[in-house]
Amino acid sequence: MPQMSPMSWIIIYIFIIIMMIMFNMKMYFQNKINMNKLNNKEMNKKEINWKW
Repeated sequence: MPQMSPMSWIIIYIFIIIMMIMFNMKMYFQNKINMNKLNNKEMNKKEINWKW
C-alpha cells in the first residue's frame, strides 16, 4: 500500500466534509419545502404535538 502524503489526507477530509454539508443542506431544504406545502393549521397541530 503506498504511503499517502498529509496533503492528500487533508483533501480527502475536506471532500468528505463538503459532501456531508451538501447532503445536510439538501435534507434541510426538502423539509422546508414539505413544511411550506402543509397549511398553517396542520403545521401548528404538528408543532404542538411535537413539543408535548
